[in-house]
Amino acid sequence: MDQALELVIDMNEWTWKRFKDDLKDVTPEEIDWRPLPQANTINAIVKHLRVEAQWYLVSLEHGERSPYHDAASVQRLTDSIPLDYVRNLEEIEELYTRFIEALRGTTLAALQQQTVLAQVFPGGTPYPADLMSFRQAVHLAIHWGQIRTIRNLYRKTRGEPGRFFPGNPTFPA
Repeated sequence: MDQALELVIDMNEWTWKRFKDDLKDVTPEEIDWRPLPQANTINAIVKHLRVEAQWYLVSLEHGERSPYHDAASVQRLTDSIPLDYVRNLEEIEELYTRFIEALRGTTLAALQQQTVLAQVFPGGTPYPADLMSFRQAVHLAIHWGQIRTIRNLYRKTRGEPGRFFPGNPTFPA
């Protein structure tokens, strides 16, 4: 296997494993808690990741022939997914596993020849599928950081130390 593709697969696997590990002990109260009325909840972020995981997988499998090719098609997909934390987390795992398997079943050269839509909203342009495989790991990592922040804030608002890096000297209490 091409070393660059192997690195991207490793990034996706590493990020997914740690993301999932950090959610193992999430409480029902944390799932729908928000630090501000307009802020996202862990539940909403997981739903978003579930929608995106399906979009990434289908894009990888079908390229520009993906049924999610414009804002309306993505909205229909989003509307079809319930706000159900447990179910969505299970479905993300299935979709993410299939995504990694699809990456393992291809080559970097094949991915570079295949194009997917970079953005289904106005102004989006096609780009090589190999960049999508990298973007998937980055996208998950961004939201993983948001969830870790929400979990830390949840604990701190209850007078408890943060769940992640509670003694970090760069963030004194």
